[in-house]
Amino acid sequence: MKSKEPFNAEQQVRAMLDRGWLWRDPLSSVLVHPQDYTLFAVYDHDAGTLTYSAALLEALELVIPTPPHQSRYYWPDENRAYQKSKRS
Repeated sequence: MKSKEPFNAEQQVRAMLDRGWLWRDPLSSVLVHPQDYTLFAVYDHDAGTLTYSAALLEALELVIPTPPHQSRYYWPDENRAYQKSKRS
């Protein structure tokens, strides 16, 4: 199976906006997380790069990429069944 090509900066910006990230202000090149403004990325349109805040880089270190079909908690009904089994 071929791996997907990594996003370029413009594609990453679009993906972040699709997931609820916001521009800091209408003329800004800074994308901020909607709930935590310490998580932000600066988009340099001319260079085609993103620069991430230290807090965002730290948060990304905590993420463990797991394909959905391998995640124990991916399906809501399976998660409910798992939670019920823990209570028994």
